[in-house]
Amino acid sequence: MDKKTNDSILLIDDSLEPPIVTAEGEELKPIQKQFMESYIAHKDEMSVAEWLPMEMKAHLPEKTEDEIKTISAEIISTLEISEEKSVSLGKAIASGRSKESWFASEVKTATSLMSTKETVAYLQKLDSALQASNESLNSTILTQAGVVNLNPSLDGFIAEQYHAQTFNLNAAATGSPYRAKVLQPEGKGYAKNSVDIVIEDGNGKVENRYQAKYCKDAESTAKAFENGDYRGQQKLVPEDQAKDIQKKCTTVLEAPDGTTSTPLTKQGAKDLQKEAQSGNWNDLNWNEYRTKDIAIGIGKQAGKAALMGAAIGVGFNVAQKVWHGEKIDGEEIIETALISGADFGVKAAAAGALKVGSEKGIISAIPKGTPAGTIANIVFVGVENAKVLRKIATKELTVIEGINQMEQVTVSTVAGIAASVNGAEVGAAIGIGFGPVGIVVGGFVGGTVGYMAGSKVGETVVKVRQKIRREAIEVLSSISNKISSAYNSLRSGVTRLFS
Repeated sequence: MDKKTNDSILLIDDSLEPPIVTAEGEELKPIQKQFMESYIAHKDEMSVAEWLPMEMKAHLPEKTEDEIKTISAEIISTLEISEEKSVSLGKAIASGRSKESWFASEVKTATSLMSTKETVAYLQKLDSALQASNESLNSTILTQAGVVNLNPSLDGFIAEQYHAQTFNLNAAATGSPYRAKVLQPEGKGYAKNSVDIVIEDGNGKVENRYQAKYCKDAESTAKAFENGDYRGQQKLVPEDQAKDIQKKCTTVLEAPDGTTSTPLTKQGAKDLQKEAQSGNWNDLNWNEYRTKDIAIGIGKQAGKAALMGAAIGVGFNVAQKVWHGEKIDGEEIIETALISGADFGVKAAAAGALKVGSEKGIISAIPKGTPAGTIANIVFVGVENAKVLRKIATKELTVIEGINQMEQVTVSTVAGIAASVNGAEVGAAIGIGFGPVGIVVGGFVGGTVGYMAGSKVGETVVKVRQKIRREAIEVLSSISNKISSAYNSLRSGVTRLFS
């Protein structure tokens, strides 16, 4: 990306009042220090479950014993779930699964006792919450030159699925060995000019590749193809627009044996969307894949939240201003915990301090009464991301690998929310935890823990944060068109059902 493009992106660091300011950080600082030093002093003689209520009560004496026990138990159980999901996702990725596929299986387990209608309604709440938080994040990443365009395409996803499903139905009917597949992102996520749909033979060999564009009219569709390099991919377009698009394109998927998908007009895609919203499907069996694809789409949105969060560095900057030059007792213990991964108590202490700050009105962006579990998730993501930054600094990870791990942290944490938070609360849990408030406050907490591990660790984390921030901006810019037609259009995969 050239200098002009890079300069066109304005980030929250430069243009907006952040959800946590230096004055608030300074006021929270002694509480954070007391919690961490208390944990270090008691960690060998008390379990976290014994220590945390004691420390919470010392800072919130107005709370009853039962209230303190409830808050402490919620912090601990949330962190336990987040740790469990993180380990599970790591194992799945190590075995070759994508994070989106893993997320879909986790959602299936979490909703196994629900009816189909209840499941879709719950997924809709989950998806809508992520959509709202991503839109809030997007409002903090502005463009003066149309570089990051995240406007939703309401029927792009359903068109891709329609072509793949009708091709496969036609192939099954004729005995053709070929199958169509809508590709899901792996690794870095949707790369620039990435393929939408492939046709594979019976051995999994890719025979044809397609890039689908279903814009409002032929001119817009043709222009969409001009914004990328799609060599080696056939251009799949609405049936009613093909004649007005001068460059070579196709209205169907086609295998070497002549098997094709069924053409679809732009209006047809809109009609299918309306048909899905009514719950009545006439000619396609969507039941087999619809909840799985919706769940995969939610996983994509979680990954997008992480990517946009990586482009926002203000929380770490506030931590640098507040904690630069500060020392606490037991720095080496915290550093060892972060390196070894045995940092459950560190996270519990950080979450307890943030909950106290919220209850005392110190952190205005996190209102009094915010569930302790939501705060624990903010801390979990913030600390895990700080650990990723340290690994980048020590060359254990490349910048791109670091971004991938940040995406995994967010996806696994959202899976934990899906498994433990009911439908009425899921919106608030995600809205606060993964919107600008959670991203920035989590960055502040992550940066704080970095500085608590020693000034060298803290400074390194903040420095690397700037590097990963620049890379995240590059990625966001390069995939803007793909995000428009895939990530945000995933909302149609949910709202089309039982809305």
